[in-house]
Amino acid sequence: MPLMTDSCDKAILLLTFVSFFTLSLSSRESAFIGYSELKGKKVVLTTSFGPINIHLKPNLAPETVGAVHKLAEQGPKCPSCRFYRSEQPPPVGSSGPPYGLLQGSLGSLDEVPPQEGGTVAKRGHVCMIPRTKEFFISLKDHDEWGIAHTVWGEVDDEDMKGTVETFLRLPVHEVKHPEFGTLMRMLDTEEQFSILLAKEDLAKL
Repeated sequence: MPLMTDSCDKAILLLTFVSFFTLSLSSRESAFIGYSELKGKKVVLTTSFGPINIHLKPNLAPETVGAVHKLAEQGPKCPSCRFYRSEQPPPVGSSGPPYGLLQGSLGSLDEVPPQEGGTVAKRGHVCMIPRTKEFFISLKDHDEWGIAHTVWGEVDDEDMKGTVETFLRLPVHEVKHPEFGTLMRMLDTEEQFSILLAKEDLAKL
């Protein structure tokens, strides 16, 4: 009788494990299907200087992309979205200053996104600053920063040469970072922007 009970217990345990594993696998596959459906989608930041088209990268930062995608679906108005810092790329061989970025805020996000991925910021990448709703567009390869930031998108090359470059010609003033002592180049006049899904994506909704 004890042997029979042990066998039954083992069988029940095995079935429970298999059921749990199957459910977990199914849930995981569903999650990846969701990420896959977002691939290739874009959001557009509209400024007074022109648009900035951003290709979303859900394979690198699914939760961040989901949050940005939701914000864009609710757009185009984004009361707390603005650019406020503009820094030319530094001379070749230097890590700065200046630091080669266009920084802004997605302050209208529902929540602060988690830190995700393990990708080094390259030119054109759009990255979140950890534990904030602040982001930046990388104007150079930032190997020196390692994987400190969440890469969630990439700007169209045409917009990097157009709208983004325009910001580098705007008047700035220097501000010392209160904690790190870094000299930051802040725009004299902050630039508000709206956010919306690209037209081809809106047509699918």
